[in-house]
Amino acid sequence: MSIRSLVAAACGALAVLASVVVGAAPADAAPTTTRVLLIPGQYLPGAVFQPMADNLTSRGYPATALDLRGFDMKKDAAAISAAVDRIHRQHPGDRVALVGHSIGGVSARWYLKEMGGADKVATYVAFGSPQYGSPGACGQQAGPEVCPGTPFLATLNAGDDTPGPTRYYGVRSAREWVDGHLDGGQCRVSPIPANESLPELGLEHTFEMIDPKIWDVTVAAINGQCRGQFVTEPDGVLTYQKSTLPGAPGHR
Repeated sequence: MSIRSLVAAACGALAVLASVVVGAAPADAAPTTTRVLLIPGQYLPGAVFQPMADNLTSRGYPATALDLRGFDMKKDAAAISAAVDRIHRQHPGDRVALVGHSIGGVSARWYLKEMGGADKVATYVAFGSPQYGSPGACGQQAGPEVCPGTPFLATLNAGDDTPGPTRYYGVRSAREWVDGHLDGGQCRVSPIPANESLPELGLEHTFEMIDPKIWDVTVAAINGQCRGQFVTEPDGVLTYQKSTLPGAPGHR
């Protein structure tokens, strides 16, 4: 056999071997699915998030709205933990995205940072979340831990706000009390223009979950797209006072 024939035979054998190795991952293997947990804020039942859940599901991201009322942040974080574990049991290999509104984004971050959830969640999106506190929580039965200066917030915001491999996104509408910024690596999407279907009554925060612009930004985040600016902020720079926006009580 000539040298040319030997080379051709060897190349053929390598091609067969390569096809066997590549064949270990079938061409028609289903792509990884990202499953979304929607986390309400104060007083809002999960049913309010059903339009958003339906929209995300129709776009290929099966979404479920948790029925949490925001009265006890750590209790809600435990419920989020149980829901994430349930998804991983039922759909091994799928990714999980947490999408929290208002203080729902804060309880979700307690799960990520204080309960080891960052190792289980691919994407975290918080819209309208008072990460360093909101005066709206002071004196309230729901989420009083989010009143600025509480031990809960001191613990949550000590050290890196964005730990682990999770990708962090902060979103807010044009009229909010606080900016929702985190230190560490975060994509900041702000401000989303006010929902034109609403009069200027300051209700954009309450109805962010039915704003299609929020839905679009959420889908972009799940796909790893930053529709704003990616910022790496050093620990210790952010405070409640620096997070307030015009219109917030006590803003100067």
